[in-house]
Amino acid sequence: MAEVFLSALVQTMMGNLNSLLLQEFDTAWGVEKELGKLESMLSTIHAVLQDADKQQEQSKALRDWLMKLKGVAYDADDLIDEFLTEAFRRKVRTRPAIMNRVRNFSSLPNSLVFRLKMGSRIKEIGERLYAIAKERKFHLRDGPVDPPVNTEERLQTDSWIESEVFGRDDDKKIIAESLIHVGTQEDVSIIPIVGMGGLGKTTLAQFAYNDERVTKHFELRMWVCVSDNFDVMRVIKLIIESANGSKCDLEGMDSLQHGLQQKLSGKKFLLVLDDVWEENPEKWNALKKSLRGARGSKIIVTTRNENVASIMGTLPSHHLPILSDDDCWSLFRQRAFGHGRQEHPNLVMLGKEIMKKCRGVPLAAKALGSLMYLKTEESQWLIVKESEIWNIQLEKNPILPALRLSYFHLPFHLKQCFAYCSLFPKDYRIEKDKLIQLWMAEGFIQSSVRSNHMENIGGEYFNNLLQRSFFQDVEKDDDGNIVWCKMHDLMHDLARFVAETECSIVQVENAESIRNISRRLSLECGYSRKVQTFPKALKKVNHLRTLLLGRWNVNMPGRWKNVSVPCELFVHFMCLRVLDLSKANVTKELLVSIGKLKHLRYLDLSHTKIAALPESICTLPHLQTLRLLQCHDLAELPRYMSKMISLRHLEIERYYHKLTHMPANMGELKFLQTLPIFIIGKDRGCGIKELQDLNLRGSLIIRNLENVMSRADAQEANLKEKPNLHKLCFSWGSWGQDIDLKLTGNVEETFEGLRPHSNLKRLEVKGYVGVRFPHWMTSSNLVEISLIDCRRCEQLPQLGQLPLLKVLVIQGMHAVKSIGNHFYGDNVA
Repeated sequence: MAEVFLSALVQTMMGNLNSLLLQEFDTAWGVEKELGKLESMLSTIHAVLQDADKQQEQSKALRDWLMKLKGVAYDADDLIDEFLTEAFRRKVRTRPAIMNRVRNFSSLPNSLVFRLKMGSRIKEIGERLYAIAKERKFHLRDGPVDPPVNTEERLQTDSWIESEVFGRDDDKKIIAESLIHVGTQEDVSIIPIVGMGGLGKTTLAQFAYNDERVTKHFELRMWVCVSDNFDVMRVIKLIIESANGSKCDLEGMDSLQHGLQQKLSGKKFLLVLDDVWEENPEKWNALKKSLRGARGSKIIVTTRNENVASIMGTLPSHHLPILSDDDCWSLFRQRAFGHGRQEHPNLVMLGKEIMKKCRGVPLAAKALGSLMYLKTEESQWLIVKESEIWNIQLEKNPILPALRLSYFHLPFHLKQCFAYCSLFPKDYRIEKDKLIQLWMAEGFIQSSVRSNHMENIGGEYFNNLLQRSFFQDVEKDDDGNIVWCKMHDLMHDLARFVAETECSIVQVENAESIRNISRRLSLECGYSRKVQTFPKALKKVNHLRTLLLGRWNVNMPGRWKNVSVPCELFVHFMCLRVLDLSKANVTKELLVSIGKLKHLRYLDLSHTKIAALPESICTLPHLQTLRLLQCHDLAELPRYMSKMISLRHLEIERYYHKLTHMPANMGELKFLQTLPIFIIGKDRGCGIKELQDLNLRGSLIIRNLENVMSRADAQEANLKEKPNLHKLCFSWGSWGQDIDLKLTGNVEETFEGLRPHSNLKRLEVKGYVGVRFPHWMTSSNLVEISLIDCRRCEQLPQLGQLPLLKVLVIQGMHAVKSIGNHFYGDNVA
């Protein structure tokens, strides 16, 4: 599926070319004509790629053409990125606040040399693109195309029930009782059944449709397989045909609506709309107004998409779970050993291992069980046991089409986001924010690179994939926000299948498998204790954009040796956008060499023993995410961090005891959103005012508040205008050390000036040396408050008045003698 990633790449390039920053830059350097030609060719290429998505599977020549196009497109992307890099550097250099600091730190290349060099490269890439474009002989359309759907992969369903189903007794009972229960005021109620492909939604609907109690309850029952084409006239005609049992000859919307109403009027009916994909509420509303019957009429809608369920449903959705291991084995066993076949112990043992590939999906269990029935030799069973499910030759391969249909129905911009997830191992707990940051680094988020909204758009992408059952097993924080999720094994296999060589996981010791990797690579380093160096074959990987060297294997024991990463490795990967070195053996020399990766957007150095970062890190103009979690030896951040004008997420732990100060002028990082800790200093550019214009989100601890001398200074932090901060910690002193009260100013007034936004949910106050607490604490929406080591306070604030407060932690407040009525307010007797 090379066109998916290629389309995302071309779209990113077009956005960069159109950015205001680059438009100013190309005019200044006199290359606007060449860049204009490049933009025109990219626009045409992007248009034809969507049509290529439909055709490439049937055309080897088209696939080869796409591979050629991919190579030159990556080179063009790197070239455009170099323009952006130079533009960013020029912008940084002209900022008066730091001009003097960077004068000798980095130099702008000679104007004429740079112009000639870049002009020559633009011309060369343009000629290559033009030559490849001339080879296009596949009748690809240059305009918008319909979403690519392989309609042959979806068989039309009917209401006839299978002979036996395992593990769905509770589900059948719930649906049947919902159908016969008349407890709603609406004439027609809609019950959605939701789940990923192959879980048995249609089978469950068939059981409910044919349940004896249900058949007696309804005067009229109808079954329609909607599938891909939700044309309202077509669906109405199918409903009439199901009701009549014969072909409908009516034409025109008015005639069809009138004919349907004649059938349904005054009757209590049951209608099953199976396999619905359409998310347009207007189409559903147009159909719904024709579906009027007697009170108690019901409609069952089966869908893979929670969005469809929320649009159509009037009753709560029934989410179909996976089968238990026992039920999955029963279904597999019925197919594999049916018709009196002898259950040989060795085959049973192998069958239970093969059954694990199904991961609770009935369709997979039936397909694999039927396959094994045809195999009589133990060696044949062993081959299937060791094979990836997509490599198993199944009769008409029902598993792949059933799941791939979901992929085909994805909007184009979500396809590469899903395929990229193939880089995670199976059963991996995917961190939502980290995944979105990776998508951003790869250019998958359709937004300006200078936009503050990329994370929100990425969150919408994530939710869309979740609603379509590509993700599951979500874990939420105390505020109900999704933090983690997983992928079903079969969905992970699907991601690996559609990603092909674009996203690959390779064991380090298997150097031969590295040679054919074309773009992205995840190396499972540290899995083998004998592996301590990297193979030379890595140097042959072209256009590498993502390199994941961290330990991602969730099943790996805790004791292992950090793999050693050679500094010269990055000489061959100068185009990297993503680099994960978490839990690797990171040396000072290696850190310095990272500063050469000018295209880098994402850098993860978590779980390493680094004590400091080199200043060369600050020369990465595009770096968006810097992760430094569990780096307990970290004592300082780079001095010139304010140069990293693209930085959006600085992921560090809240309590790094060795970290005593922050770099100056952090407030110049206008796009910074994640900053878990800010340490207030006395030097220029290190005060609390640096927080003023930052649109921070998540949690923040502000340390050394004794350095804030007045209420006016505290208000400069502008905390009341930061609605996305949900947890704040205010800390006075350095880890329990006594504070000279003469140097704290009016600490009560200072605390009053730190009033947060009303969205704040959790507040921690540590080491506060004032006598009274601020008034705003008793007029907030806080759900959790921690008061720790506030030793001079003799009375608690009136926290009993807070309507949402659930958790109150009081520790080390020895001057408080009792809580008393004051805690609940002055009016309490």
